[in-house]
Amino acid sequence: MNTPKVTVIMPAYNYAEYLGESIQSVLDQTFADFELIVVDDGSTDNTPGIVASFKDPRVRYVRREHRGVAAAVNTGFYIARGEYIMGIGADDILFPRNIELKINLLQSRPDVAVVCSDAYLFDSRTGENTGTFWRDNRAHYWVDPFEAMRHPIKEVIVRGCFIAPQTYLIRREVFDKIDYLDESLPSCEDWDLLFRICKHFTIEIIDQPLSRLRRHEKNLSKDNEKMYTGLVLVLNKAAREYSLSHDETKLVRKRLFREHFSYGLKAVAGGRAVAGRRALTTAIG
Repeated sequence: MNTPKVTVIMPAYNYAEYLGESIQSVLDQTFADFELIVVDDGSTDNTPGIVASFKDPRVRYVRREHRGVAAAVNTGFYIARGEYIMGIGADDILFPRNIELKINLLQSRPDVAVVCSDAYLFDSRTGENTGTFWRDNRAHYWVDPFEAMRHPIKEVIVRGCFIAPQTYLIRREVFDKIDYLDESLPSCEDWDLLFRICKHFTIEIIDQPLSRLRRHEKNLSKDNEKMYTGLVLVLNKAAREYSLSHDETKLVRKRLFREHFSYGLKAVAGGRAVAGRRALTTAIG
């Protein structure tokens, strides 16, 4: 069996209604030397049947017990055979030249470890694009990626995960240094990974949308409780383990105050007084 140049990892959990379109967008790539590993994270819908309907030998299917997206992606990492690795959500869509443009850049730039791109966000109900990930207040938040990369750690702390994890193409050896996703985090594992990438490697940007990221009610980002908990854990982990500068550590404290305070107010207003008071006490403490 030939070793593929690129491994695409697609974690899937009860996304059968979107999965076929996502798989097809990978198979439609102009760069053909890849394997697609669909990691079924214990789905209870027709995910196995959807994957089985594709007869392309580049599609590999792995099923495991449900343990969350980070564990599912890591399962793909462990069995990946490609020299370069990228991820895609089971509800997202790649444009045909996505891999081609990114692999060409990495192969021409040995100094670059990671390449990423912009993406359209689209409404699952209507199919309409609602904006772009970068430079668009309507869809996400306004960020100039080139300006952000001048001080990437600061950007991650203050503004969040300014690179969508579904838009990376990464040299495999990056993970030898920074390890894989942190499975102990309930959310925001992509923020934690971006912290580690920015600390150690050069990222290059393709400033155009090369994929479409689906927005719907199943998105984890809709779960405020998990997002709050995950973000607090990531920020504390960064301050504790990632050798931040004095100024960066101050920014972490400010961001933690903001997150605790905001969550506390919303929790109290939503009738969860105990959780709200705890968060507010942590904020002012």
